[in-house]
Amino acid sequence: MEANIGNIDFPLELLKKHLIVLGSTGSGKTVLGKVLIEEAATNGIPSILIDPQGDLASLAIPISDKEAEKKNLNIEKLKKFKKYVKVVIFTPASSKGIPICINPLRLSKKKFGKEELIGILTQISNSIVKILGYDLKSDKGKNAQAILYLILKHCAEKSINLNSFEDLSNLVLSLPEDVKNEGEVFFEKKEMLQLAKKLKYLTIGEKSLIFQYGVPLDINLLLGKGKGKTQISIIYLNSLKSSEEKMFFLSILATQLYQWMLENPSKKLQAIFMIDEISPFIPAGAEKPVTKEILKLIFKQARKYGIGCIVGTQNPGDIDYKAFSQFGTWAIGRLTTRQDIKKVSIALKSLSTKKMFEKLPKLKPGEFLVFSPDAYKKVKEIKVRWLMTEHRTLMEDEVKKLMERFKGEYNIKKKGKELKPKKEGFETIKTKLDLKEIGKIAEKRKRRLFVIFGPEKEKIESIKLKLLPVLKFDVVKKKRRLFGEALEKRCLLFNGLNGNIIRLKGDSQKEFNSGKLIGLTERELSVVKELSKKGRLTNAELAERLKITENFVNKLVNGLMKKGLIIRTGKAGRANIWDLAVSFKIPKIKKADSKIETFSCLKGEIIKAKIKNSDIQRFIQGWYGFSVIGCSKIYYPFYEIYYVGKKRRTLKLSAINGKELKW
Repeated sequence: MEANIGNIDFPLELLKKHLIVLGSTGSGKTVLGKVLIEEAATNGIPSILIDPQGDLASLAIPISDKEAEKKNLNIEKLKKFKKYVKVVIFTPASSKGIPICINPLRLSKKKFGKEELIGILTQISNSIVKILGYDLKSDKGKNAQAILYLILKHCAEKSINLNSFEDLSNLVLSLPEDVKNEGEVFFEKKEMLQLAKKLKYLTIGEKSLIFQYGVPLDINLLLGKGKGKTQISIIYLNSLKSSEEKMFFLSILATQLYQWMLENPSKKLQAIFMIDEISPFIPAGAEKPVTKEILKLIFKQARKYGIGCIVGTQNPGDIDYKAFSQFGTWAIGRLTTRQDIKKVSIALKSLSTKKMFEKLPKLKPGEFLVFSPDAYKKVKEIKVRWLMTEHRTLMEDEVKKLMERFKGEYNIKKKGKELKPKKEGFETIKTKLDLKEIGKIAEKRKRRLFVIFGPEKEKIESIKLKLLPVLKFDVVKKKRRLFGEALEKRCLLFNGLNGNIIRLKGDSQKEFNSGKLIGLTERELSVVKELSKKGRLTNAELAERLKITENFVNKLVNGLMKKGLIIRTGKAGRANIWDLAVSFKIPKIKKADSKIETFSCLKGEIIKAKIKNSDIQRFIQGWYGFSVIGCSKIYYPFYEIYYVGKKRRTLKLSAINGKELKW
């Protein structure tokens, strides 16, 4: 199978020995990776793509035949791609695309060898310990990992299925005899109770969506087995709220891919596994995210099972040096820093000359030097062809529109889809002023009317009790204490009409302008947050702080500028300088917010909430770093007074303190 990737044909079977694409921002490395995916798909080879920033998702949008003609593309190949290839975007913990969930406790039915099983169980237990917030270098972290490893080993040997963290938590509290005997040294009652409690936290709140909401993760499903068309499955990681969750999800997906490989060996190339920006997942040095070891194992073993790996990065020096040796083909685009060029020249010293590496800073976008001893005797200089699909970063709302047509094909589990308030009855914040008392205040607030026959006052037409929806979110965050970690529980109140944070203290209330931020994506929030802390930052500075590409920053700031949240305040050389257009005074979360006196009330006109719970959850996670473990709806009672005079007017008075409300 030959892949036409530009001015050369590339044998797709070489991908079994893996391909790494290097190049600075704007060099075209993501385009080259996508071209190879397009070529593989038109040759019947499916792929699983990890998309950390939304740059791969636009593979789901083929260009028109007319546009293809302008770009001198093969029209017949484009038609084949449109007819026989299916691109599905999966969104963990989100309904924007095809929601997908994982059960990290699920093991293959195949009986693996002792060494393989140890590796799989170690990876799973490490990942769980990490998502629970333990430090794997600490004694507590090591103990927790050992306990979980022994329980998983017991279940694997006895063919026991663990369906949820609830099952695992129960086993921690009631250990099987063989686990007790083997690991007695690790068991301290206090630590066991804490571990069981932390596992239960994964069954409630926003984090539970990763495990409960969507199509269960299955490698056959991602490869489109039995579906007729060649499938490109894109895992859109932007739907996850934190880097911790992204690491965890990729770790478990890679572990399941490894198990699938062992069950489905092939001498021919049967699938491709691609990660767009690899450096955070397999970093250089002593840093060890949970993805590092499993990815190293896949890169080392996958070729024997017919799985080709494609990875890309703009910073070669940031990748674990041992991983480099597993890639048989290198495609190197424009590199500008001496450090990156030196790293590459050392790795490829026997394959090229100093003169060849001097070309790297001068390469234009889409131009690459290809080092592939198995395919070419000399280094190939290539110009990548145009894509048959659009090339742009897709935001979540665009993903949602694209995937609507596929949702009927998948049996999506609805358990834990979104935290919703209970429907039975409702609670209101306790009123302190009755109708008679509010009537006295309303009388005093009448306006004088100056008419021909002397001064008169407005008349009160009616007084109505109304109930403003207040969304109450219970949140937790791990906090370091002198003797370890503790879960800090807090509560946040949001105006259900505009999304503003409400702070209640005694008889007083305040409202903060968070509503303008509700509905922003995680990345958009991070930009606003950085500008609110530092103010006046360039695209490059934002990219460095947020660990994303400048191209992605460009899309974010342009979107935020259209929404009226940020403005361009000047230039530093050629770079734009950005600052907030609105001053955001977002309060800290205090304990006092949890002390709200409520009572059941069935009187009064209920006003319907307009803000989505899911949007507020994203704001809480992105701005505060707290996890939501529950939400409910309470109501703030107020009286709406209707006056009649020269004109009809209304006045809203709090039923708590009689003060005028601007809500």
